[in-house]
Amino acid sequence: MADLSHSAFVQRAYDDTYALLIAMRDYVSGQSKEDSGTLEPNDRMRLSLELSRVTRQITEIMAWLMVQKAVAAGEITADEGARQAAGQLTLADDANDGDRDALARLPLPARSLIDRARRIAALVRQLQDGMAA
Repeated sequence: MADLSHSAFVQRAYDDTYALLIAMRDYVSGQSKEDSGTLEPNDRMRLSLELSRVTRQITEIMAWLMVQKAVAAGEITADEGARQAAGQLTLADDANDGDRDALARLPLPARSLIDRARRIAALVRQLQDGMAA
């Protein structure tokens, strides 16, 4: 039963991460250009930095989740998954990742995406910790 429960959590995290990846793509290719034009230069740089960081983070999470799904489906063994680069999740804890005032000046849609990425990263850290226990 634990395997079924774990697989359900992995699938949920995968679905949420995929939806966020699509939302990031849509924001970066559209509204972010308008939003960045209204910002001061330092805040424009911060927006670019945060969007890049979140994109990297959710790409890493997606790769890790895909490995976990392959293990759960029996396509690869847990040892094979752990040996793959994508099987090594190295998410940094970003709870104290910078100037809160600078983040607060970013456009609301960007802050929403950043918040969603943080919640997904926290969930995936819990999944990873649960697997290690």
